[in-house]
Amino acid sequence: MTSVNDMNGFEKHGIEHLSASSLNLWSNAPDVWVMQYMHGMRTPMGPAPWRGICVEDAVVATLQGGSEQDAVKASLEKFDERFLIGDDKTTKERDLIEPMIQLAVEKLKEFGTPEFAEDGGQEKISITAKGDGWKIPVIGYLDLVFPQHGVVIDLKTTTRVPSSMSPEHRLQRAIYQKAKGNMSVKFLYCSAKKSAMLEDGDVVETLSKAKKQIDRIEAFLRHCDKDTARAIVPHSPESFYWRGSEDLRDQFYG
Repeated sequence: MTSVNDMNGFEKHGIEHLSASSLNLWSNAPDVWVMQYMHGMRTPMGPAPWRGICVEDAVVATLQGGSEQDAVKASLEKFDERFLIGDDKTTKERDLIEPMIQLAVEKLKEFGTPEFAEDGGQEKISITAKGDGWKIPVIGYLDLVFPQHGVVIDLKTTTRVPSSMSPEHRLQRAIYQKAKGNMSVKFLYCSAKKSAMLEDGDVVETLSKAKKQIDRIEAFLRHCDKDTARAIVPHSPESFYWRGSEDLRDQFYG
Protein backbone atom coordinates (compact mmCIF):
# COMPACT_ATOMS: atom_id res chain seq x y z
CA MET A 1 0.00 0.00 0.00
CA THR A 2 1.37 3.42 -0.98
CA SER A 3 1.97 5.75 1.97
CA VAL A 4 0.92 9.39 1.86
CA ASN A 5 4.59 10.40 1.77
CA ASP A 6 5.08 8.43 -1.45
CA MET A 7 2.08 9.95 -3.21
CA ASN A 8 2.22 12.84 -5.62
CA GLY A 9 0.07 15.87 -4.82
CA PHE A 10 -2.91 14.79 -6.88
CA GLU A 11 -2.95 11.28 -5.38
CA LYS A 12 -2.60 12.70 -1.87
CA HIS A 13 -5.82 14.70 -2.24
CA GLY A 14 -7.77 12.29 -4.42
CA ILE A 15 -7.80 14.59 -7.45
CA GLU A 16 -8.23 12.29 -10.44
CA HIS A 17 -8.34 14.85 -13.24
CA LEU A 18 -8.13 18.54 -14.07
CA SER A 19 -9.95 20.65 -16.66
CA ALA A 20 -9.76 24.09 -18.22
CA SER A 21 -12.24 25.37 -15.65
CA SER A 22 -10.25 24.00 -12.70
CA LEU A 23 -6.98 25.43 -14.06
CA ASN A 24 -8.58 28.81 -14.68
CA LEU A 25 -10.08 28.81 -11.20
CA TRP A 26 -6.66 28.08 -9.69
CA SER A 27 -5.20 31.06 -11.56
CA ASN A 28 -8.01 33.52 -10.82
CA ALA A 29 -9.40 32.47 -7.43
CA PRO A 30 -7.12 30.08 -5.52
CA ASP A 31 -9.20 30.52 -2.38
CA VAL A 32 -12.29 29.20 -4.18
CA TRP A 33 -10.15 26.43 -5.70
CA VAL A 34 -8.97 25.23 -2.28
CA MET A 35 -12.53 25.15 -0.98
CA GLN A 36 -13.84 23.25 -3.99
CA TYR A 37 -11.06 20.83 -4.84
CA MET A 38 -9.47 20.20 -1.45
CA HIS A 39 -12.52 20.48 0.82
CA GLY A 40 -15.23 19.35 -1.58
CA MET A 41 -17.49 22.38 -1.07
CA ARG A 42 -18.96 23.66 -4.33
CA THR A 43 -20.32 27.13 -5.02
CA PRO A 44 -23.89 27.05 -6.38
CA MET A 45 -24.56 27.80 -10.04
CA GLY A 46 -25.95 31.27 -10.61
CA PRO A 47 -28.57 32.38 -13.17
CA ALA A 48 -26.05 33.39 -15.87
CA PRO A 49 -24.33 30.00 -16.29
CA TRP A 50 -27.69 28.26 -15.94
CA ARG A 51 -29.02 30.48 -18.73
CA GLY A 52 -26.12 29.30 -20.86
CA ILE A 53 -27.00 25.65 -20.26
CA CYS A 54 -30.65 26.28 -21.11
CA VAL A 55 -29.70 28.04 -24.35
CA GLU A 56 -27.33 25.27 -25.36
CA ASP A 57 -29.97 22.58 -24.76
CA ALA A 58 -32.42 24.42 -27.00
CA VAL A 59 -29.84 25.02 -29.74
CA VAL A 60 -28.89 21.33 -29.80
CA ALA A 61 -32.53 20.24 -29.90
CA THR A 62 -33.21 22.57 -32.83
CA LEU A 63 -30.11 21.56 -34.80
CA GLN A 64 -31.15 17.93 -34.37
CA GLY A 65 -34.39 18.66 -36.21
CA GLY A 66 -36.72 19.75 -33.44
CA SER A 67 -39.01 22.75 -33.44
CA GLU A 68 -37.22 25.92 -32.38
CA GLN A 69 -40.42 27.20 -30.78
CA ASP A 70 -40.75 24.02 -28.70
CA ALA A 71 -37.07 24.18 -27.78
CA VAL A 72 -37.41 27.76 -26.55
CA LYS A 73 -40.45 26.81 -24.47
CA ALA A 74 -38.63 23.85 -22.90
CA SER A 75 -35.57 26.02 -22.23
CA LEU A 76 -37.58 28.67 -20.40
CA GLU A 77 -39.33 26.00 -18.35
CA LYS A 78 -35.96 24.49 -17.42
CA PHE A 79 -34.69 27.89 -16.30
CA ASP A 80 -37.81 28.46 -14.21
CA GLU A 81 -37.36 25.12 -12.44
CA ARG A 82 -34.17 26.44 -10.84
CA PHE A 83 -34.81 30.15 -10.42
CA LEU A 84 -37.99 31.89 -9.35
CA ILE A 85 -38.99 34.84 -11.53
CA GLY A 86 -39.09 38.16 -9.71
CA ASP A 87 -35.49 38.98 -8.91
CA ASP A 88 -34.25 41.63 -11.37
CA LYS A 89 -31.03 39.80 -12.20
CA THR A 90 -32.84 36.51 -12.74
CA THR A 91 -35.48 38.15 -14.92
CA LYS A 92 -32.79 39.81 -17.08
CA GLU A 93 -31.05 36.48 -17.61
CA ARG A 94 -34.33 34.77 -18.51
CA ASP A 95 -35.16 37.47 -21.05
CA LEU A 96 -31.91 36.74 -22.89
CA ILE A 97 -32.68 33.08 -23.50
CA GLU A 98 -34.98 33.28 -26.53
CA PRO A 99 -32.98 35.84 -28.60
CA MET A 100 -29.74 33.98 -27.83
CA ILE A 101 -31.25 30.71 -29.03
CA GLN A 102 -32.51 32.34 -32.22
CA LEU A 103 -29.16 33.93 -33.03
CA ALA A 104 -27.11 30.82 -32.22
CA VAL A 105 -29.33 28.60 -34.37
CA GLU A 106 -29.09 31.10 -37.24
CA LYS A 107 -25.28 31.03 -37.07
CA LEU A 108 -24.96 27.26 -36.63
CA LYS A 109 -27.55 25.83 -38.99
CA GLU A 110 -25.17 26.00 -41.96
CA PHE A 111 -23.07 23.28 -40.29
CA GLY A 112 -25.93 20.78 -40.31
CA THR A 113 -26.59 18.23 -37.57
CA PRO A 114 -23.94 17.84 -34.85
CA GLU A 115 -22.74 14.43 -33.71
CA PHE A 116 -22.65 13.33 -30.09
CA ALA A 117 -21.34 10.43 -28.02
CA GLU A 118 -23.00 7.01 -28.24
CA ASP A 119 -25.10 7.78 -25.16
CA GLY A 120 -26.36 10.97 -26.78
CA GLY A 121 -24.31 13.22 -24.50
CA GLN A 122 -21.34 15.45 -25.16
CA GLU A 123 -18.13 13.83 -26.36
CA LYS A 124 -15.57 13.63 -23.56
CA ILE A 125 -11.98 14.45 -24.47
CA SER A 126 -8.81 13.94 -22.45
CA ILE A 127 -5.15 14.84 -22.76
CA THR A 128 -2.44 13.83 -20.30
CA ALA A 129 -0.19 16.25 -18.44
CA LYS A 130 3.05 14.76 -17.08
CA GLY A 131 5.69 15.99 -14.67
CA ASP A 132 8.34 14.75 -12.27
CA GLY A 133 6.66 11.83 -10.52
CA TRP A 134 3.13 12.64 -11.60
CA LYS A 135 0.71 12.53 -14.49
CA ILE A 136 -2.94 13.52 -14.64
CA PRO A 137 -5.69 13.67 -17.27
CA VAL A 138 -6.99 17.09 -18.31
CA ILE A 139 -10.53 16.54 -19.52
CA GLY A 140 -13.30 18.44 -21.26
CA TYR A 141 -16.65 17.98 -22.96
CA LEU A 142 -17.34 19.18 -26.50
CA ASP A 143 -20.47 21.22 -27.17
CA LEU A 144 -20.97 20.67 -30.89
CA VAL A 145 -18.98 18.37 -33.18
CA PHE A 146 -19.46 18.62 -36.96
CA PRO A 147 -17.24 15.88 -38.50
CA GLN A 148 -18.55 16.62 -41.98
CA HIS A 149 -16.95 20.07 -41.72
CA GLY A 150 -13.96 19.05 -39.60
CA VAL A 151 -14.91 21.52 -36.89
CA VAL A 152 -15.75 21.57 -33.19
CA ILE A 153 -17.72 24.59 -31.97
CA ASP A 154 -18.03 25.63 -28.34
CA LEU A 155 -21.05 27.86 -27.71
CA LYS A 156 -20.55 30.76 -25.30
CA THR A 157 -23.52 32.92 -24.32
CA THR A 158 -22.56 36.36 -23.11
CA THR A 159 -23.92 39.85 -22.62
CA ARG A 160 -20.86 41.30 -24.38
CA VAL A 161 -19.42 39.68 -27.48
CA PRO A 162 -15.60 39.92 -27.41
CA SER A 163 -13.34 40.82 -30.31
CA SER A 164 -10.71 38.34 -29.09
CA MET A 165 -10.69 35.33 -26.80
CA SER A 166 -9.79 35.65 -23.14
CA PRO A 167 -6.78 33.70 -21.78
CA GLU A 168 -9.24 31.40 -20.02
CA HIS A 169 -11.03 30.53 -23.25
CA ARG A 170 -7.74 30.20 -25.14
CA LEU A 171 -6.73 27.53 -22.63
CA GLN A 172 -10.00 25.67 -23.10
CA ARG A 173 -9.64 25.86 -26.88
CA ALA A 174 -6.02 24.67 -26.71
CA ILE A 175 -6.99 21.59 -24.70
CA TYR A 176 -9.80 20.76 -27.14
CA GLN A 177 -7.52 21.37 -30.13
CA LYS A 178 -4.81 19.10 -28.72
CA ALA A 179 -7.38 16.36 -28.18
CA LYS A 180 -9.04 16.75 -31.61
CA GLY A 181 -5.83 17.40 -33.58
CA ASN A 182 -7.23 16.97 -37.10
CA MET A 183 -10.28 19.19 -36.51
CA SER A 184 -10.42 22.94 -36.02
CA VAL A 185 -11.87 24.24 -32.76
CA LYS A 186 -13.83 27.49 -32.77
CA PHE A 187 -15.81 29.38 -30.14
CA LEU A 188 -19.13 30.97 -31.09
CA TYR A 189 -19.99 33.89 -28.80
CA CYS A 190 -23.65 34.94 -28.81
CA SER A 191 -25.39 37.78 -27.04
CA ALA A 192 -29.02 38.68 -27.61
CA LYS A 193 -28.05 40.83 -30.62
CA LYS A 194 -24.52 40.01 -31.80
CA SER A 195 -22.26 37.04 -32.44
CA ALA A 196 -18.64 36.28 -33.27
CA MET A 197 -16.81 33.09 -34.25
CA LEU A 198 -13.28 33.18 -32.82
CA GLU A 199 -10.25 30.90 -33.00
CA ASP A 200 -7.46 32.67 -31.10
CA GLY A 201 -4.22 31.68 -29.46
CA ASP A 202 -1.12 29.57 -30.04
CA VAL A 203 -1.98 26.06 -28.88
CA VAL A 204 1.61 24.97 -28.12
CA GLU A 205 2.43 28.12 -26.17
CA THR A 206 -0.84 28.01 -24.23
CA LEU A 207 -0.39 24.36 -23.25
CA SER A 208 3.22 25.02 -22.22
CA LYS A 209 2.04 27.72 -19.82
CA ALA A 210 -0.68 25.40 -18.53
CA LYS A 211 1.90 22.69 -17.84
CA LYS A 212 3.80 25.12 -15.60
CA GLN A 213 0.59 25.89 -13.72
CA ILE A 214 -0.10 22.19 -13.23
CA ASP A 215 3.44 21.76 -11.88
CA ARG A 216 2.68 24.45 -9.29
CA ILE A 217 -0.64 22.90 -8.37
CA GLU A 218 0.98 19.50 -7.84
CA ALA A 219 3.72 20.98 -5.65
CA PHE A 220 1.18 22.94 -3.62
CA LEU A 221 -0.93 19.83 -3.07
CA ARG A 222 2.10 17.70 -2.23
CA HIS A 223 3.31 20.09 0.48
CA CYS A 224 -0.05 21.12 1.98
CA ASP A 225 -2.79 19.33 3.83
CA LYS A 226 -6.22 20.81 3.22
CA ASP A 227 -6.34 22.84 6.46
CA THR A 228 -2.91 24.34 5.89
CA ALA A 229 -3.99 25.26 2.36
CA ARG A 230 -7.04 27.08 3.71
CA ALA A 231 -4.86 28.98 6.18
CA ILE A 232 -2.19 30.16 3.72
CA VAL A 233 -3.92 30.62 0.37
CA PRO A 234 -4.60 34.28 -0.59
CA HIS A 235 -8.25 35.04 0.15
CA SER A 236 -10.17 37.66 -1.84
CA PRO A 237 -13.63 37.94 -0.24
CA GLU A 238 -14.78 40.62 -2.71
CA SER A 239 -13.92 38.54 -5.80
CA PHE A 240 -16.81 38.09 -8.22
CA TYR A 241 -16.20 34.33 -7.95
CA TRP A 242 -17.93 34.54 -4.57
CA ARG A 243 -21.07 36.31 -5.87
CA GLY A 244 -24.11 34.40 -4.76
CA SER A 245 -21.96 32.28 -2.42
CA GLU A 246 -21.29 34.80 0.34
CA ASP A 247 -22.73 32.56 3.06
CA LEU A 248 -20.55 29.66 1.94
CA ARG A 249 -17.52 31.96 1.78
CA ASP A 250 -18.11 33.21 5.33
CA GLN A 251 -18.73 29.68 6.59
CA PHE A 252 -15.46 28.47 5.09
CA TYR A 253 -13.10 31.40 5.60
CA GLY A 254 -14.83 33.19 8.48
